[in-house]
Amino acid sequence: MSEETVSQRIKFLIESLRMNPRSFSIRYGVNEGTTRNYIDRGSIPNAEYIATLVRSIDNLNPAWLLLGKGEMFLTGAGEVQLVDVKRPDDVADFEKEALRKENELLRSQVQDKERIIQLLELQLNK
Repeated sequence: MSEETVSQRIKFLIESLRMNPRSFSIRYGVNEGTTRNYIDRGSIPNAEYIATLVRSIDNLNPAWLLLGKGEMFLTGAGEVQLVDVKRPDDVADFEKEALRKENELLRSQVQDKERIIQLLELQLNK
């Protein structure tokens, strides 16, 4: 189940509760169109939608819903299920390199724009 998306887990949740998107949306106070968009189109649910589900559905495991970790429902009333969400070093390194390249590009664009401004100012002063 962990390889699935949040949208797929929402669809599975609806099926597990033996509901359809309409009854699910009404029962848990979310927009039916939004629910259908998530499960039919695979759109990524926003934080407010996820928070509403976690608050409204008894014992829903947020780690399962968001990350596919653990069981769908928590077994104890006060149970908190912790999961290790630390990214592998290679992913973190990849993200750092991507951010470094993006930073370089943005700096270059700023320099280009500053040069254009200088040239335009020179033309205005003639």
